[in-house]
Amino acid sequence: MLNVKLIISYEGSGFCGFELQPKQRSVRGEIEKVLLKLFKQKISIISSSRTDSGVHALHNVVNFQVKTKIPVAKIKSALNGLLPKEIRIVKVETKPKSFNARYDAKKKTYEYLIYNGDEVPPQILGKVWHVRKKLDLKAMRQAAKYLVGKHDFSSFCASRSDDKNKIRILHKLVISHSSLVIWKGNPISVIRNQLEGNGFLYKMVRNIVGTLVEVGLGRRSPSEIKQILKAKDRKKAGRCAPAPGLCLIQVSY
Repeated sequence: MLNVKLIISYEGSGFCGFELQPKQRSVRGEIEKVLLKLFKQKISIISSSRTDSGVHALHNVVNFQVKTKIPVAKIKSALNGLLPKEIRIVKVETKPKSFNARYDAKKKTYEYLIYNGDEVPPQILGKVWHVRKKLDLKAMRQAAKYLVGKHDFSSFCASRSDDKNKIRILHKLVISHSSLVIWKGNPISVIRNQLEGNGFLYKMVRNIVGTLVEVGLGRRSPSEIKQILKAKDRKKAGRCAPAPGLCLIQVSY
């Protein structure tokens, strides 16, 4: 019995999210469908991150156990030949039987992109949140400082979460200007929000970014973040940022 680890990348726009949903197209559903076709047996995968509808990933990790005579070196090309083009297997390796993609993850990094201007360049549609009014990045960075560290993030957790423990460690929250170059066009300036932590609650990243944008728009003061954390009440925080700007960048073990 092999314990197989897959690093996967996907463009999330056409999926209801990672997890299975009745009568909807999911990342997990597509992967398990081709695993059945390749290995001739029903396989249930374990994932490090269950990304929401419309959220992308450069580096999500799953594992599954299987009895097979197919060489491990051929699994990657075989799966990519069967999967839809929006999902790619980046790497395949075997791990000890004890390895669990979800519970063994030590650190996750997400990035959220914002386009701050009048008209979104069509090249980046579906990959950014469009905010027209100029954002005060200094205020957003000041607010972000209150979020870094070990906190109860209940105020930034969606109500449908099944996580009973809302304490997480946010190691880093960096807000910066970044230039994207698509093909040979002019660089496109975006605001990059990078969040690195030991784990994230349901919609936590999007709720944090949505609240920071309200600070950047002058609707909240940076110091209000302290009261929001203390309240442990989702209603006290800001809006949930739209899904398309979010991407899972890295999972570390």
